Amino acid sequence: MKLKWQITIIAILSLSFPWVVWQAFKSLNQTFQSNMLDAAGKQAQVIVNSVQQFNQTRPDGLDGLIVIQLNDEAGIDGNDAEWSALPWYTVDKNLKLKLGQNQPENQLHLLIDVVDNSVVINPNVASDRLLIATGSSRGINKFIINRQAEGKVTQDFSQNPIQAYWHEIAGGYQVETLIPAADINRIGIAVIDHQANDQMAMFGHVKQQQIQLQPLFQQQPHWQNFLEQITPEDGEIKLIDTQGRTFYQTSNTEFVPKPENWLTELIYEFAFDQNQDDASNFFGQQVTEPFAAGSIELTIKHDAAQAALIQTFIRAVLWIFLIALGLLLAYFIYALVLAWRVRRLNQKLQTVLDDRGHIATALPSNKASDEIGDLSRGMSSLLSQINDYTEYLKQLGNRLSHEMKTPISIVHTSLENLHMEQPENAFVERALNANHRLKFILNQLSALSQLKQVISETNKETFDLNQLLKELNDGYQLQANNINLQAANKPILIRGSQELMAQLLDKLIQNALDFTTDYDDIDIQLNTIDQHFCLKVINTGSQIPIDKVNQLFDSLTSFRDHKDDQPHLGLGLYIAKLICDYHQAEITATNLQQPTAVEFMVTGPLTKS
Repeated sequence: MKLKWQITIIAILSLSFPWVVWQAFKSLNQTFQSNMLDAAGKQAQVIVNSVQQFNQTRPDGLDGLIVIQLNDEAGIDGNDAEWSALPWYTVDKNLKLKLGQNQPENQLHLLIDVVDNSVVINPNVASDRLLIATGSSRGINKFIINRQAEGKVTQDFSQNPIQAYWHEIAGGYQVETLIPAADINRIGIAVIDHQANDQMAMFGHVKQQQIQLQPLFQQQPHWQNFLEQITPEDGEIKLIDTQGRTFYQTSNTEFVPKPENWLTELIYEFAFDQNQDDASNFFGQQVTEPFAAGSIELTIKHDAAQAALIQTFIRAVLWIFLIALGLLLAYFIYALVLAWRVRRLNQKLQTVLDDRGHIATALPSNKASDEIGDLSRGMSSLLSQINDYTEYLKQLGNRLSHEMKTPISIVHTSLENLHMEQPENAFVERALNANHRLKFILNQLSALSQLKQVISETNKETFDLNQLLKELNDGYQLQANNINLQAANKPILIRGSQELMAQLLDKLIQNALDFTTDYDDIDIQLNTIDQHFCLKVINTGSQIPIDKVNQLFDSLTSFRDHKDDQPHLGLGLYIAKLICDYHQAEITATNLQQPTAVEFMVTGPLTKS
């Protein structure tokens, strides 16, 4: 894995630190909420005991039917959508009702639901009826609504102006009515159901065939004063019945959410509130405790403290997260710098050897005090030693030639004198031949060392390779008649040395002659491809061993199977490679199959002038 990716993974893992802090803050917030909830529960229990004692001495404060406030758009139209949030009062199994009131008209709304599966439609029989009785300080009023078709009730209520709407439903009917309140304090509902067998049933708020008026709940000042006295600071108390209707509500705070708190609340609900269904909320704790007449709902509000705490949590987490992101960015930049330094060092190592064979020992980051600097200095020291050894090897041929020239000459002179005295001695003849080959090898090594320097110092000029090839081919034809030239049909200008290029061609042609017979062909081809020249020398009758192709242009490498009188040190193709490098050209060798042949190809750049 790349160094930059390793450091990047470590940097990403550092992001776990904000996550751990966030989890700690969540746990701290849950502990805070739990403690506040426990405190609110204890307060609620104390308030429940106080309310129960007060209710025993003032039992008139928590009885009667509760009228719930409706929205201003409530109308007598048979649509019960505005009633959906209100709970039912169940009178008996066939009758239930809801009570509502709107502002500012202060009118009493009723929604009465009757279960009646038998519908009698007979003009000779009395129809079903709904009786509504209301009581006030002025007396008792009764309203009779006869069963009719779906729609607004059209009966004459001129003496007691009310509005009603009859709505048929599955299994019975609903009647929605609107009665002017006029200090109504009691109400009773009765249903008269005429059945098909001429029997009549009466149910509802009925006792011995008489309507019994039920009291409407009226808030008492002494109850309101009592609850205000026991309401804790920054708290709110609600006394509700078993179905959630409110008897009394007091508040000891005037909390108004600030406009800027919505973002804090949103972040809190998303990041800290693990269970939004419990009694805790962003602005306080709410607990419910039951008592005889219903339950007490206590809300302890601490919006300022809670908001400050959550904002502190959020700021801390954001700062830690930003710091972690900054560290992540710093790690990533540092990884890129390290990777760039290592890559620059690697690129320099790949190019330390120039075209002249010199080794550059100065490497990047050589003066750095870190481990990369140590690596660079170590490699520089190693390259310096390799360079010294290379220079020694370059001079080895000349030194060997110089040191061994005198002993070989002495040996050669002595052997010639001995041969003159003993011309028939085969051992002397063999020693002379071996000494001659040794002298040739030393001359070749010396020439190779000098050739590298000569090639590197040769001046370049622009010449026509096509013309040079034609001139050389005239000499090759005298050497062998199986050499064929396919020259280009236009001048091919390259920049380099004609003498070196001629030496290159001589090496390739001589190599081809060594591996062919008089029955094989040697083809010389020259053309251009995409601003490059392409010179090919193809000889039939032989192939290069597959495992030797990559070593073909190395020095002191020869793959000849036959022996002759001329020593071969394996320097010909190596010199050809040096000349190609001088001309910025490439030389390759490829085996061909049809016919069996070997192709040497030299490609290099053209020049315009």
